[in-house]
Amino acid sequence: FLYGSGMSNGNQHDHVNLPIVVVGGGAGQLKGNRHVNTKRAPLSNLMYTLLEKAQVPMEKFGESNARIDI
Repeated sequence: FLYGSGMSNGNQHDHVNLPIVVVGGGAGQLKGNRHVNTKRAPLSNLMYTLLEKAQVPMEKFGESNARIDI
């Protein structure tokens, strides 16, 4: 389950450092009970990583440029 916001600061329409919550263990694929700071990584990196963990083969997702250690 993925929950979050498309803006971190609504006054500035800022879309970096988004508050995103990933709930569930992905059948043992995801490490839990921690906070991950991705240092301004695009949200597509998270989506790409989650799809990879779900064994959906793809080379890239949107503007993704790296995997996230989750």
